[in-house]
Amino acid sequence: MSHQIAPQPNGLSLAGRVDYNNAGACQREGQAILAALPVDSAWTCELSALETGSSVTAAVLMAWQRFAISRNSTLSLTQAPERLVSILAASNLDKIFAVERTMEGNVTL
Repeated sequence: MSHQIAPQPNGLSLAGRVDYNNAGACQREGQAILAALPVDSAWTCELSALETGSSVTAAVLMAWQRFAISRNSTLSLTQAPERLVSILAASNLDKIFAVERTMEGNVTL
């Protein structure tokens, strides 16, 4: 499955697979959704249907986080796959995101 990005009440959801071929489209689609949200807010990105986490996924999420910061907002990740959480931690990016790991085998940070 390719990627799917959908608006949520306070953010967006990301599902499917993010790879080198669709990362640019993911970034643009997500940023368009985030741009419609109120500034000075706490936004969330729900990841329960993300097939896998990768460094490409982390790069897209970082771009969204930079956009959130430019809008005086924060972006938290919910139901992040363990592999993505590990990549964020290994890159010291887990401190930039509030990460809620609730999928099987995960704990909440």
